[in-house]
Amino acid sequence: MITQGPYGVVRNPIYLGMFGLMVATGLAYSTWWALGGAILVFLLGNPIRIRAEEKLLREAFGERFDDYARRVPAFFPRHL
Repeated sequence: MITQGPYGVVRNPIYLGMFGLMVATGLAYSTWWALGGAILVFLLGNPIRIRAEEKLLREAFGERFDDYARRVPAFFPRHL
């Protein structure tokens, strides 16, 4: 289980990166309402995906993952 580097800031750095790319692309090439809709869909679907993945991680790593999850936020960093 990797907990260093970007995984020490958020548990799902790839999803955070995807969110940032979506927002940047939307700001460059889209209308505000289309970007707003995309953000809404992403933010509603992301917790579902994260919960499913974290269930598997808890089964695989048990208490180690629980400790990690208590220290590191799932998606948005607490501070940089």
